[in-house]
Amino acid sequence: MKTAIKKIQGLGTAHNGVHHWWAQRITAIALIPLVIWFTTKVVCTASCHRDLSIIFGNDFSLIIFSLMLFVMLYHSALGVKVIIEDYVHCKCAKTISIILVNILAWLTGALLFFVVIKNLILIS
Repeated sequence: MKTAIKKIQGLGTAHNGVHHWWAQRITAIALIPLVIWFTTKVVCTASCHRDLSIIFGNDFSLIIFSLMLFVMLYHSALGVKVIIEDYVHCKCAKTISIILVNILAWLTGALLFFVVIKNLILIS
């Protein structure tokens, strides 16, 4: 139930539903060309019977691949958060689950960052 001032301001009770909705849509749209690029790269490399490590032989490919993984990670964290909010009804379990998903996403992102930096240093 919205009050008159909330209807004017366009804010619901959580105050961030529109941001979450837009973030989910924008990351989904961003993933389309990134996944197409990755799929094309893998199919072309696999059809030539070369090693898949050739994909990451230059900085550009590694950066685009890591961008795809970061966007995919953020998109999936947003999606899992929505699933938890919709289907976990215990407030305590919901809060703990969302915190764990956020921690897992940050840890995975940090690990990915260090792996990419290490590979960029090895390529140079």
